[in-house]
Amino acid sequence: MKNPLLFLVVFEICRNTYGYVNLALNKHATITSRAHFWSRPELANDGNDGQDDAECTQTIHNVTEAWWQVDLIGASILSVHITYAQNSADTMAGFSVYVSDDRNNFKGGHLCFHHNADTLPALIGEFECKVHGRYLTFYNERLPNVQYPDLYSSSAVIQLCEVNILGCERYDGGFSCLPCSSLCKNSECDISTTKCLHCYEGYRGTDCTQACRNSTYGINCSRQCGHCANDVICDHVNGTCAEGCQAGWIAPFCNTSCPSGSFGMNCGGLCNDKCKTRGQCDPVTGHCVGGCAGGWKGDFCNQLTEPSGVAMEEESYLVEIVIGVVVGIIILIIAVIVIVIFVRYIQRSDSRSIAHQKK
Repeated sequence: MKNPLLFLVVFEICRNTYGYVNLALNKHATITSRAHFWSRPELANDGNDGQDDAECTQTIHNVTEAWWQVDLIGASILSVHITYAQNSADTMAGFSVYVSDDRNNFKGGHLCFHHNADTLPALIGEFECKVHGRYLTFYNERLPNVQYPDLYSSSAVIQLCEVNILGCERYDGGFSCLPCSSLCKNSECDISTTKCLHCYEGYRGTDCTQACRNSTYGINCSRQCGHCANDVICDHVNGTCAEGCQAGWIAPFCNTSCPSGSFGMNCGGLCNDKCKTRGQCDPVTGHCVGGCAGGWKGDFCNQLTEPSGVAMEEESYLVEIVIGVVVGIIILIIAVIVIVIFVRYIQRSDSRSIAHQKK
C-alpha cells in the first residue's frame, strides 16, 4: 500500500476538483462478530481515524474467518484508504478487500487488494480500486490445514479503525461526478478516464457510439451473423436477418440449418423418401446424402434405374396372370356358344320328331 499522507493530499485535491467523496462515511456497516459490546461495525466508517481500541471495531478471536462490510448503495470507486488498530499488524496480515453487488457472495465480486507477503503490512495505507459496485468487504482468514507465515496471527481477527473510500455516488441518471457517455451501459465508466466499462448490445468503442461491424452483433460485438439472404448483414443489435435466410437455414437468425427431412428456402422442401438414408438430404440443395435406395438414381433419387431381376420377375408374373384371365374368358365364351348350339340342336330334333308322328 502507498504513502498514507500522500493519499490524504490526493483525496482532498480530487474531492475539491472532481467532486469525489468518501463513499463509506456513515453508511450501514456489518461485521461477523463483536469482541466487545462497544465494537460497533460503524466505528470503521464514522470519520474518526484514531487507532485506540475504543475507536476501532473488533471481532472475536479463535475463528477461521472474519469480515467487515459496508453498503455503498451503489458507487464508482477510485481508491481505498485503511487505518488499522495499533500493534495489530499480525491480525491484519493476509487481508483481502472485495467489491461486489452481492453481500453474501462477495468473493465472487472484484478483488481489489490482497496482502500475501511474508512480512506484516503497514497499519495505515491505501490502494487503487477502480470498480463499480455496492458492497465493499474487508476479509481475512486463518483456515485449517493452511500454512501461514510465522508473523501472522493464529486466528482470523479484524481490528479495523477507519475505511475511507474515494469515488462517486450513484444517482438515478448515473454517477454524481462522472461525465459518462449516455450510451455507456448502466451509465458506468472508468472513474479516471470516463471510458465506458461496458456497452449496450450492438455497440462498441470507448464511448459506445460505434455500431458492431464485420458481420458481428450483440454484447461486445462477440457474436457472428448467420446466413442472411441476398448477402444482407444482420441487425447489429439482435442479429436477425431483415430479408430472411439463404436456402437451408432457419429464420430469424439464420445460424441453424434446416431440420432433418427438409431443405431449401424457408426449409419448405421435403427430402425424397428414396434417399438411401430415408429423408436425409443436403439442407441447401436437397441432394440425397449417401446415394439412393435400390432402383433409384439422380441427385434427388427421383429417376428409376434399369429394372432389377426382382422387378422383371414381378412383371412376368403380372403378365402371366393377365394371360390366364384372358384365356379363361375365351374358354368361357366358347363353352357358352357350344351350349347354345347344343340346346338349339336339341330343340330342332324334338320339333322334327313331333311333326313326323302327326303324319
